[in-house]
Amino acid sequence: MSDFIESAKNFLNTAVSRTSWEAQKQMRVRGKQGEIDKLLEQRQQLLNDLTVTAMNLYQQGALTDSQLSRLCASIIELDHDVKRREEQLDEVKREIYPADQYAPGQTTNYTPPSPNQGNPNTNPQPGTPPPASSVAPNYQPVTGNTPTAQGQTICPNCKSVVRPNALYCRACGAKLR
Repeated sequence: MSDFIESAKNFLNTAVSRTSWEAQKQMRVRGKQGEIDKLLEQRQQLLNDLTVTAMNLYQQGALTDSQLSRLCASIIELDHDVKRREEQLDEVKREIYPADQYAPGQTTNYTPPSPNQGNPNTNPQPGTPPPASSVAPNYQPVTGNTPTAQGQTICPNCKSVVRPNALYCRACGAKLR
């Protein structure tokens, strides 16, 4: 029986020792991870500072590196897209539940008008075209982009295909509108 108790004590001591070692290991791991996280935060702050500096130079027209110019143009376009989507999100948030959505609709009066009733100008004969004022004009805004026959937009500076409504060309960084 004493061998059993001695064996249980050794097993318990081994388990406690292992648990203590694992706890200390976890503390060392968390400490190192904290150090790494702080260094990554510092790195992110330096990258943010670099970005602000490059964007300021780009907007002043003083950035001479074409690769950085393309990156800046992409960032500006991305910022524009984010702003547009935030506006759309605000519109969705402002939507009000249409309480009358499931209410019964008005019953349409299907009785035909009498031949002498009504203004002849408001009831045109079949086949008569609508008045010119009711036809929407074929409006296309003028931008610096050049549309192609396939509906794609081409940068006037480098002739690359750009996204519709793009503010800047992602290939050369040229301002499109």
